[in-house]
This record gives sequence, structure tokens and C-alpha cells, in this order.
Amino acid sequence: MAGSGKQWHEADQSGNPDHVVFYGTFNHAIDAKGRTSLPAKFREALVAAGEPKVFLAPSPVWKALVLRPLSEWKRLEERVMQASPFDKKAQRTIQRFISTAHDLDLDDHGRVLVPPNLRAFAGLTKDVIWSGNGRDILLWDRATYDAEMSADMGPDDVKDFFA
Repeated sequence: MAGSGKQWHEADQSGNPDHVVFYGTFNHAIDAKGRTSLPAKFREALVAAGEPKVFLAPSPVWKALVLRPLSEWKRLEERVMQASPFDKKAQRTIQRFISTAHDLDLDDHGRVLVPPNLRAFAGLTKDVIWSGNGRDILLWDRATYDAEMSADMGPDDVKDFFA
């Protein structure tokens, strides 16, 4: 992937506020203060769905960050609140991935400020990738994203959603 800017994108702006779907991959930069712009199409989809706030948390699967709209974050919170305080696995997951999350506001230029602990978790340097992942958006360091996308996937690694 050479160059920067938009590769491809689609955002469901059907007007259903409970169903925002994010697609696409966008090249951006992150500055020394940790500011990076959320792609315009993602911002437009959030506005169209009436999503006033977003949350940024470590991904439990990737060395990346997950940006979730408020409505998706609230659904996650409901499931988290059901966890028993005696369930060690649940509590460790909450400690690792929920307690380190941050609520974010977009500034007037559509930028978010990624906190230092989250930048460190994802290894964010200068070049970053925003990728739509259906209900949420991932923020990657470019080198990590490129390595993940170029890795071979065997038949056991692929989920057939069309079956």
C-alpha cells in the first residue's frame, strides 16, 4: 500500500441510529501530541447516526485500538456489568481492556487525541491506519497493519459468513 489517503470506504448511513456500519481503510498520520484525524466518512456516519461520543480501547485481538460509538460502548457496558466480581477471567478482561478505555471528543478539525497509554499499547508512531470493522473502527500503526494484512491465512483461519 503506497501513498496516503483514502483507499476505499463505505459507511452505512441508512438513518437507523442503532446500526452504524463502518467499512474502509484510510491512511493518516498521528502527531507527537497523539492527535490524528478520524476519516471524514466515519465522522459523517457517526453524525448521521446521532452518535455524540466515541470510546477508544485496546483491542482484545489485535495490537490495535478499537474505536466504538457511544451506543456500541453502552451495549458492551451492559454485558460487562453482568460479570460476577468472583469471575477471575471476566475481571482480568475488564481490567485489561475496559479500565484502560477513554471517552473521546472530536475537535473542530475532526481529530481525536489518543492517550499515551493507548498509543503505547498499539505501538502507534507516525503513520497510522483507520480501518472500518463493521460495528467499530480499528486504529493501527501502519507497519503492524501491513504485517497483519500480508500474513497468510489458512482455511482454519477464515470464517465463512456466507454459509
